[in-house]
Amino acid sequence: MDKTVKAKEFRNIFQNSLKINARSMSVKTLLSERNLKRIDYSPYYQRNYVWDNVKQTFFIESIILGTEVPPIILFKSGTKIEVIDGRQRFETLKRFKENSFSLSINGLKELQILNKQSFNKLSEFNKEIFLNSNIRIFEFEVINQPNLNDDIIDSIKKEIFRRYNTGITSLTREELDNAKYDDDDFSDLFKDELKNNIDFFKDFNHCFFPKDSFYENSNNDGLINKNVDFIRRFRILSSFPISTYASGSSRTEIFDLLYDFTKNSVEDISSEFNNFLSIIKKVLFIFKKLSNEKLLSNKLIYECIFWALTVLDKEEKEFTFNEEIFIDHFNKNISIYSEDSSYYSKNVVARFLDTADFFKSFTDCNFDIYIKNEDFKTRVGELKQTDVDAAKSIEDLSNLRLHKPNPISTPVDEIRNDLKTTNYLLRPSYQRQEKISTIKASGIIESILLGINLPPIFIYKRAKNVKEIVDGQQRLLAIIAFLGEQFYNEDGKLTYSKNNNYKLKGLKILTDLEGKNFSALTEDLRDKILDFVLDLIIIEESINDKFDPVDLFIRLNYKPYPIKNNSFEMWNSIVNFEVIKKIKSVSNDPLNDWFFIRERQEGKPDRMVNEELITILSYISYNNNDSISEVIGLFPRQDRITCRIKNKSALGDFLINLDNVETDKLTFIESINKTNTLISYFASLFDNIPTKEVLNDFLNVKGSRTFRRSLQDFYVIWIVIDKIPTDKFTTFKKEILDDIRNLLSVLKNASDEIVDGEYLRRFIEMLDSLEKKYN
Repeated sequence: MDKTVKAKEFRNIFQNSLKINARSMSVKTLLSERNLKRIDYSPYYQRNYVWDNVKQTFFIESIILGTEVPPIILFKSGTKIEVIDGRQRFETLKRFKENSFSLSINGLKELQILNKQSFNKLSEFNKEIFLNSNIRIFEFEVINQPNLNDDIIDSIKKEIFRRYNTGITSLTREELDNAKYDDDDFSDLFKDELKNNIDFFKDFNHCFFPKDSFYENSNNDGLINKNVDFIRRFRILSSFPISTYASGSSRTEIFDLLYDFTKNSVEDISSEFNNFLSIIKKVLFIFKKLSNEKLLSNKLIYECIFWALTVLDKEEKEFTFNEEIFIDHFNKNISIYSEDSSYYSKNVVARFLDTADFFKSFTDCNFDIYIKNEDFKTRVGELKQTDVDAAKSIEDLSNLRLHKPNPISTPVDEIRNDLKTTNYLLRPSYQRQEKISTIKASGIIESILLGINLPPIFIYKRAKNVKEIVDGQQRLLAIIAFLGEQFYNEDGKLTYSKNNNYKLKGLKILTDLEGKNFSALTEDLRDKILDFVLDLIIIEESINDKFDPVDLFIRLNYKPYPIKNNSFEMWNSIVNFEVIKKIKSVSNDPLNDWFFIRERQEGKPDRMVNEELITILSYISYNNNDSISEVIGLFPRQDRITCRIKNKSALGDFLINLDNVETDKLTFIESINKTNTLISYFASLFDNIPTKEVLNDFLNVKGSRTFRRSLQDFYVIWIVIDKIPTDKFTTFKKEILDDIRNLLSVLKNASDEIVDGEYLRRFIEMLDSLEKKYN
């Protein structure tokens, strides 16, 4: 079919023939025998099931508590129904009902008493709650188009999938914690200190966050939240034995328990704040004295000193700072504080233990129980939730669970006017800053013009009639900014979005509107936006007085495994099926089971990174007749050379466009086949069929005990072998292997040389000479 004709047909269907049915369905009905036969929850364009036990548990707890969860998006074609978005949620419900997993303590935030319980082990009361919980459903169906071919239908499903998976940016850990500790006075005091004391703000970030940018007279709320999150951690770190903390096991759960206990135990928050501030200032004083020494600008040193000073404060021990002694100790032991592999448990313990021994030498403070405490597990158990607390959690949300509010359909025109009143709070304190880009915002406007339902906006109506936007802030900002309208910010002032009056960018279907702002649209299109109906779900405090909007905000926005735009998980859903099928066949070939970036392990999420590797290597082969420097970038970085794809967005655009250019598609499929052949040629260079251990030994040029494969290992291999004539793989087996290993040694700076522009130039010359050598 001609590309122009296909685009017109595609656009016409979205504008005139796409029916959307919004409804709610109980878990019991959704998972009925009839629906399980009809619903395909894992069509080929869906990514793998990737939720781990913690995320599964968190979701099931949300269902039992009755809080809202994102809707499941279905596509109906005759009697056949496919899950377009929500495969992880659907399959988690199914797996839990079938007793495929038990709830984990690490995923239970409110109902810890349900730890280790599968569906069959739940009380009859909780089983009924689970089965009768309602899930919101959006069902798409093409109507009045009986002669559509499968390619068009496939493209429609993929486009809907793309829109529901690219418009939202998941919360960062700092944003989650900012919401979680919204009512924490200790956090608020430090936020004020960082905002109002610019010199302190600068010094703190210079010491602990040297790589983050600070802008004077600008909005630094994101960095401030990151700072406060760090301070909260050190508020309780002296109560968290380092050996337990470093292991990472249940770290978040234990941190939350300790922090809540600390927060509830403090009688004079102002005194605690002032005391903690004085400790931080001591650390910053030491930093200023020591950091003139080049090696001692390492932030890990000052994290350990910070911890040691909190221990000394708890033990009521004094110390006198001796600059010469500090410089001598940390210079001699600087290797312990290396930022390379700094997050490994043994490395964390080693540096805190070194700091403890150092401070003990001149303060006579015993740090032993702060490093390892055999009684700590018992103490944590005492802080956990009781049966009474768990029952109360369910009871508190019973109104919301049994009487979920129905959506109120409200036109954009009404919402834009409401947001200019003080009755609406678009950005309550637990919300994040405006993050949506103009490309994502443009996608939302395009969806509106195509009549595609947006996810509902969740609003908490307080007793004083103030309506807080709990979820949907970024979508509303995209709309308000395009309209050029103002809204009241968290300080009670009328303001504009940072993207105010933006022009549409990156449109996929309505391409004739590219580059236009709201005023440049026709009157009909402007009316279409203003008349577009958004679903508002309003939860009223007057009938849900125990409801916590922060908890709902976190549950709706916590996405530990978001689909990244330029990843195979996304390409799998939107790129030509023939291409995807070929890539998967190469990645899953049993003969290639040694050739991977991450080994597949049963029970662990498979994020399709091995398929992504095959895709990128095929893209390198596809472009290798041209200048490879257009595809691969080489950059000197500290102690090694970095090798990466220059423009992954360009790769994504290329893959998506294969649907429209048949010759490019066929040529790329040939490149995928070539990749499969090159894998076998590379294998032939080894004496025997390579195993994962053999390849690991080959790639581990620095002899690291904690070696981990990286994409750049494979990029370098491919740049070399892609241009070697077939017959040379037999004639020069050992020589080719030696040359590749030498290249990897230089790439990773195995000889510990100074990596600069000259070093990079020598590496590029090595690549060029190898191409000439074998051709």
